[in-house]
Amino acid sequence: MSTMYPEYAQWLRQVRHSMKLPKVAKLLFDQGRLYMSPVTEAHSEADDAIRSQLAEQLGGQAGLHVTRDKGVLPELDGYTPEPDVLVVDEGVLGPADAFVDQRHVHFVAESVSRSTVGQDYGRKLNQYAARGIPVYLIVDVLVGECVLYQEPKRDEYTSAVPYAFGEVVEFVLADVPVAVRTDFKKIG
Repeated sequence: MSTMYPEYAQWLRQVRHSMKLPKVAKLLFDQGRLYMSPVTEAHSEADDAIRSQLAEQLGGQAGLHVTRDKGVLPELDGYTPEPDVLVVDEGVLGPADAFVDQRHVHFVAESVSRSTVGQDYGRKLNQYAARGIPVYLIVDVLVGECVLYQEPKRDEYTSAVPYAFGEVVEFVLADVPVAVRTDFKKIG
């Protein structure tokens, strides 16, 4: 996987380094435009909680690996999304890999910020469905809810279930039932 789009990965690393971004900002590249998005404590805590809960429940037994911030390939309509949390097939990522092929992605999660809300509920939603990613979880720290999207068909999900923060979100990944507690902090 490390041989896919090495120029893009190297270029983006150089841009991030040359801009000397603080760790509280995330740089996103979309259709030739660079976006900066804040990484608040609420975002970090929600992402970390999802990763740790899924890693604990999957425990390598299902042949799955929990990771973060990897680009999903191939590029589709000039866009390569980078979800906050991903569950991928075990063994598809090497130490130098920044990208994963969509065929190996089972789950993605995005934490919403004011600057990405349109992307998370719009373009990314359509992108993940078009890529056939079975489960997409949006964590909306602005309104205090999560939305679980499942059953992708073309560029839409046929199932969307909202959960208030504090509820448990249950779904299945590679035949393993999982549950994510959503006791996250709201910032809006």
